[in-house]
Amino acid sequence: MSDCPRPRDGFLRARRVLSLVPGVTGDAIWWQDGQIRAVGFARELARRVPSRVPRYEHPGALVTPGFVDGHTHFAMWATSRRQVRLAGARSRAEALERIAAGTATRGWVLGHGWDANHWEAPPDRFVLDRVQRLPVFLTSLDVHAAWVNSTALALARIGRDTPDPVGGRIVRDASGEPTGILLERAVELVTPHLPEPAPTDLADAVRDAQREAHRLGITGIHDVETPSALAAFRALEQAGELRLRVLFHPPVAELPALVRHGVQSGQGTAWLRLGGVKLFLDGSLGSRTAWMLEPYEDGRDAGMPVATEGEARAAMQAAAAAGIACTVHAIGDAAVRRALDLIAELPRVGLPHRIEHFQCVHPADLKRAGELGVVSSMQPAHLLVDIPLAERHWGRRSRGAFAFRSLLDQGTILAFGSDVPVASLDPREGVWAAMERVSGDGSPPRGWYPEERLGFEAVVRAYTQGNAFAAGVADRRGTLAPGMDADLVAWDVDPAVEHDIASAFRVARARLTVVAGEVVMQA
Repeated sequence: MSDCPRPRDGFLRARRVLSLVPGVTGDAIWWQDGQIRAVGFARELARRVPSRVPRYEHPGALVTPGFVDGHTHFAMWATSRRQVRLAGARSRAEALERIAAGTATRGWVLGHGWDANHWEAPPDRFVLDRVQRLPVFLTSLDVHAAWVNSTALALARIGRDTPDPVGGRIVRDASGEPTGILLERAVELVTPHLPEPAPTDLADAVRDAQREAHRLGITGIHDVETPSALAAFRALEQAGELRLRVLFHPPVAELPALVRHGVQSGQGTAWLRLGGVKLFLDGSLGSRTAWMLEPYEDGRDAGMPVATEGEARAAMQAAAAAGIACTVHAIGDAAVRRALDLIAELPRVGLPHRIEHFQCVHPADLKRAGELGVVSSMQPAHLLVDIPLAERHWGRRSRGAFAFRSLLDQGTILAFGSDVPVASLDPREGVWAAMERVSGDGSPPRGWYPEERLGFEAVVRAYTQGNAFAAGVADRRGTLAPGMDADLVAWDVDPAVEHDIASAFRVARARLTVVAGEVVMQA
């Protein structure tokens, strides 16, 4: 046997190891062949570790299990990093400046991230026409709307006589002409005309994005995307370059093919496994398409369901009968209730059924997810943007929005993520939001419904143990203990401010990221 260090072995001395396992404590962790051998105190463990094992010294660091992002559109984010970036544009004018400077991708100007909720003027096709003659397609920050110009509308043959598709809306002006804003499934009228990235380009973008994920302390993702994204992950895996644990949730349109091939949730490799089929029941708060039991506060409408009850029931029952879990998008309280009602009719399969976002919940429904064994996949960082929107559109119903503590107290499994590119992939933002419950500007100063705050360890559990449970791998990942996979992160948390761990962690940097025992990032 060679005396050369093996890349899947290591010994890390830190200030503290947050194992999340009762009775397993210390300031050091040792792993071999990609699995944890021991967690304990360095003065004792160091004597047991063979001299050939690489040693990492981060005496001021806090070690946690590797963070898993429980809801991503990772390939979309990877490609959007190479397109016009509109996130953070504070006005329509600023957005138009960025669009005018954008470069074309195979004849289209593509971009992501606009949020017109606080702009001085609404977006429309006419202002786009003034800055770009090429077809323009720009997804909103919440990815539930698109802003296009007249060239794009003409290519998609969308005019005043085009009917709204089921589950979607073409926004029109007073004369009935399309304004260039498409909501929900109306976006699908344009997407078939968009240029598809070459498979090699997509894999390349995902490879670059993986490096950024490692820099942020992320060792795994639950991805909700189309088959092209799955192909990119497979290409990286076949090349031996995939270093994120990926649980992939395909769209419900892929269900017939999955059933035909006998594929079931939980199947796959150590790197890439099948989750549940994703289906939508409603839209989003930012686009006012989240489906509510009662109208929005201005009394105009109650959002929209994007699938009928019969369509959703048929798809979910077909999936469960084939051993495939259901991954259901529901944001408004009406959509959440329907999701719970439909899941209650399903048999359990290899992975738990889950509701994505679970954002506004009627008080009568708060305990039902825990009773049904449904995972609540939630994204705390949305609070940084959504608090004023929820107050404006939902009013007192916001008491049931992002109700982390109430859900946890009712026995609900929480699985936290980002919804990137809707929000930042950086998990520190989500940790801060779940602990402090404030907007990006720090308001309200005592927190929004502060009784729903979570402590630091509970938040870390939602990013680690919760996502491991949702993926069916809680026996191998999500905690730091002997026999578990060596997926871990050392965070440079300043000990002097640990009394305010929310603030300290928000500015902490990942110093060392380890996946399957391999150091994939060292700052």
